[in-house]
Order: sequence, then C-alpha cells, then structure tokens
Amino acid sequence: MRGDSTGELGLSGTRSELLALGRELRSVHWEIPLEKVSDPFPYSRLLSLITFRRASGKVMISSSGDRESLDVQGGPESLSLLADNIEGFASEADVDDHLHVDCCGDHDYLAEGSGSVVVAIG
Repeated sequence: MRGDSTGELGLSGTRSELLALGRELRSVHWEIPLEKVSDPFPYSRLLSLITFRRASGKVMISSSGDRESLDVQGGPESLSLLADNIEGFASEADVDDHLHVDCCGDHDYLAEGSGSVVVAIG
C-alpha cells in the first residue's frame, strides 16, 4: 500500500507471510505479486508487486508508480539485518503493533534516501 501524499509505504501480512518475506530477503532476486485488499485505508492505493534484488551496500526501498511495485535492493548483510527485524517483529509482536522501517541519520542497514515502510500483522 502507498500513501500518495506522504510517500509512506505499508506492508501487512500474517505472521507466516512476514516470516516467509524475511527468508526471501536473503535470496538473490525475485518478485512476487501482492494480494489485493478491498480497502487500503489509511493509504491511497495498493501496490501489486514486490521485488528484491541483490546489489551492493545498504538497503534502498522505493516504490515504482508505473508498475505499482515496492522495490527493495541492497547487499546481503544489509538485507539480512532487514530480514532479522521483520522476522523478529513477526514472531513477537502483538497484532495491533507495527514496525517502522525508515532511515534517519547513519542507519545500520538502510541507505540514506530510502523510502519508509510500516510493517503490520494483518
């Protein structure tokens, strides 16, 4: 999901889906279609695809408007740290909790200019 006015991205899934996402973050390259939901509120629109690509350096998260995709790329160590955070959240969070993945200052695994994502169990 994407908020057009804020640029914020939302990603929600069941605990098992978020755990699977964490595992996939450690793979080389893949893309997967996202399930459509009837109402993206509080976001403006739905994204239809998530893509992961290995590159060098810290993780860069962006949203491609033409393809309506969430794009994630970065080096193996940075992607693994992101995966650890998502898996930890999926394993331990309450259903009304959420995880903010956003860059501020010298972040451990996110590149400066990376988009913000709110991860939720839903």
